[in-house]
Amino acid sequence: MDDAPHNMRVGTRLGPYQINRLIGRGGMGEVYEADDTVKGRTVALKLLPESLSHDPAFRERLQREARAAGRLQEPHVVPIHDYGEIDGHLFVDMRLIDGIDLRSVLLAEGPLAPARAVSIIRQVAAALDAAHAAGITHRDVKPENILLTPDDFAYLVDFGIASATSDKTLTEMGAAIGTYAYMAPERFSSKPVDHKADVYALACVLHQCLTGAQPYVADSISVMITAHLVDPPPRPSQSRPDLPHAFDDVVATGMAKRAEERFESAGALARAAQAALGSPDQPTAPAAPLFAAAAEVTRPRGLRRPLLVAGAVASVVLVTVGGVAAWAALRSSDSASAMSSTLTLTRTVTNTPRVPINTTSAFTPAERQLMTLLPDPAACVPNRKWDNAIAAFDCKPTESGDGHERASFALYSDVDRLQEDFTSVTGDDELTACPGTDGSPTNWDFNSGDPDDSEGMLACGEFDGRADIVWTKTSDLLLGTGQGNDLDTLYQWWVGIA
Repeated sequence: MDDAPHNMRVGTRLGPYQINRLIGRGGMGEVYEADDTVKGRTVALKLLPESLSHDPAFRERLQREARAAGRLQEPHVVPIHDYGEIDGHLFVDMRLIDGIDLRSVLLAEGPLAPARAVSIIRQVAAALDAAHAAGITHRDVKPENILLTPDDFAYLVDFGIASATSDKTLTEMGAAIGTYAYMAPERFSSKPVDHKADVYALACVLHQCLTGAQPYVADSISVMITAHLVDPPPRPSQSRPDLPHAFDDVVATGMAKRAEERFESAGALARAAQAALGSPDQPTAPAAPLFAAAAEVTRPRGLRRPLLVAGAVASVVLVTVGGVAAWAALRSSDSASAMSSTLTLTRTVTNTPRVPINTTSAFTPAERQLMTLLPDPAACVPNRKWDNAIAAFDCKPTESGDGHERASFALYSDVDRLQEDFTSVTGDDELTACPGTDGSPTNWDFNSGDPDDSEGMLACGEFDGRADIVWTKTSDLLLGTGQGNDLDTLYQWWVGIA
């Protein structure tokens, strides 16, 4: 990158990009908000240091890694729209996320509540597991590369950039000491580096979320490297006695010096952290909402009750991620009105064990992802004629009296297509109010204690002489439909699986 001050770029044009403002900068370049005048969208444009543009090996790795990262279909991965070179500048065009990085959150708020910390770690782990399955190692997992929306939906950024940067390049560029705070011991040796380095870094981030401090504090890079190589992993409970001691074991395993002694995956670390929340020495505290990875069970059924929010539909901020869209519901400014229009529904639901999922090659990756969201995968078969969806299943009740005659579930690549199909499906219905509501469609939510929360849309009606219920769950990019003889019975079935 040339020596022009960053503020001189604002208001200028680089190829098709009109640069609006500087978002951030670091050792790997500067990130700007820019308008893509060809495609008509606002993006995050990262301009990499000029020294990297003269490095043939880096250019080759960037092309390979960015192409692979752009194919990731995971809600917590910020997608790469484009990459290449313009006027001698290497650039990466990414989806612009309206959020704040985790480092800034920790600086402003200090240590996080354990449940909130685990929620963030679970989401980042989902992104990492998807990348690792595709053969991509991130190599720079740290709070600065984790973005949070106002609803704590987490995104891991810089895929394809960090992974294209060798440790030798980092050293030559004089990477900040903060970068070394999350680097696994094998990265300072000639040992092979694989996804276990990301697991190590994620454990470091978990420690920082719980305590507010990096695992090792050092005033020089050499001291920091030595700590990673020889010092025992820190115990979060030593600096924060109110934490369950089980977190000490999670961090210790995640930060094991030998890669083979760490958790097998980022998801395994996240599950261990989740289990630590429920350990016997867990202080009593209100639980923060958890955003689960698509490959995990989103929540045990029967533990929370759906909450219907009648009235105006919440606005949705669309942030398409790696071909999959994430979401953030915009809060209503009229909380008094929202509270008066909410209805808590009572239900009795047993926790039915999930049927083991057949994940053989007979199913596409998207179908395997959708199967993790189905109430009973064994009762479902793929429907590959659902054009807008990336996967769909048709399901029948496992026994008579289940409350429905048939159901369908579809998974989408973005919120636009999800909403389009919800509108299309409900447009075929003779709509009526769902039980306990004033009309259809309406918002629905789990009983989180916040009447402004919204999980998705819900509509009831009649289709082809049968009672029909249609809903979306935006955080999972899921559309569901169910048909039965009686709306009240059908509705109770939906309450049990939502």
